[in-house]
Amino acid sequence: MAYIKKLKLKTLIADLPDCEGYLIAYSGGADSTALLHLFSQLKNVRAIHINHGLQDEADNWQSHCQTTCEKLGIELIVEQANLADASENSCRKARYEFFKKHLKANETLLTAHHTQDQAETVLLKLLRGTGIGGLTGMDKLRKFFNGFIARPLLAYCPQQLKDYLKTNNISWIEDTSNKENSYRRNYIRNEILSALQSHFPNAINNIARSANNASQSLALLNYLCDFQTKELPLIRLHELPIDLQPSLFYQWLNQKGMPLPDTKTLKQITYDFIHAAQDKNPHYKNEFYQLFRSQAAVYCIDNFDIIDSGTTFIWDTDIPFTFPNGCGVLTYSGSEKLCLEIKFNQKGQKLKLHNRHTKSVKKLFQENRTHQWDKLNTPFIYHNNELTSLGYDWSHIHGTEKKIKMSLKNLSH
Repeated sequence: MAYIKKLKLKTLIADLPDCEGYLIAYSGGADSTALLHLFSQLKNVRAIHINHGLQDEADNWQSHCQTTCEKLGIELIVEQANLADASENSCRKARYEFFKKHLKANETLLTAHHTQDQAETVLLKLLRGTGIGGLTGMDKLRKFFNGFIARPLLAYCPQQLKDYLKTNNISWIEDTSNKENSYRRNYIRNEILSALQSHFPNAINNIARSANNASQSLALLNYLCDFQTKELPLIRLHELPIDLQPSLFYQWLNQKGMPLPDTKTLKQITYDFIHAAQDKNPHYKNEFYQLFRSQAAVYCIDNFDIIDSGTTFIWDTDIPFTFPNGCGVLTYSGSEKLCLEIKFNQKGQKLKLHNRHTKSVKKLFQENRTHQWDKLNTPFIYHNNELTSLGYDWSHIHGTEKKIKMSLKNLSH
């Protein structure tokens, strides 16, 4: 990755997507100050400053950012972080929650990460034992919440940004905590990269270039894997040698942008989902998502609360009924108002269909190829103690056809 010699707005926006505006993550430091001043030439630019409250100067930094944005005519959003601790991870999580909160639809969030930040990220992930996805470092551009996140300065080194500020007589904040090596990233920057550069002057540039090369290799791998559907068919796993099956599972999850399980867990998941008997429902769940096996494929599903089978809910049909876990909504279009009872996750139930045939719910699920996560969110709707419907069009008794409608949330990634 060669450095771009001149720092120009025209160059920075060339690779950015068409959007309705930019939200700049502005700390007041040299990097974000350079980014702010460059993009201040455009319209529809806003900035956001997160006051972490960790330094004695934090309020002064906030005032500096407010003054700078006022002079530039840029709207500044200020948020106060309420952190559980002072760790890098807590700070990062807080920042990104605020970014999500304020980023508008089709707006691009801009951060001031540069080449040295990229090198630090790659080294940190390498020390954690990352795979090829981690070696790509930070993306220059990707989808983020309702818009995009972009890092237009990744091809520039910190000194280039400071030179730009000095040339244009622009002031910035120096964060003294950057010298505290108790933070892992600071230790990488101040000790490891500093030592590397004394022996390998192009170390930072070359590490960043390796990240770019890894990104190209990952793009080729994703293209060759060709995941055209949301699910991962088990036949795709069966076609591979056993030792490569977890790697395909890894690529499938990684392409979805999902946090990845460790190697041991991934191997166990792969084995369980391939080898479990057909009448079993292998399942994996972490804090971010869950995996189900259904109809000879693996699906990645949002987490949801399983509704207690012993609880009965009353539905007055003149208003929609929203599932307690937010995964669905029922509406009723009949002229007469009914008072219905709703339960979830019932066993051994039978339903008399509108064609007069009675079938077990288990059989109906099998015939209609209902996924396991949909079964867990299926409402058992009773009228006068009789099971009347499961919400699906194929599950009404005579007289309720087309009157009860169910809308299920799309939980699949």
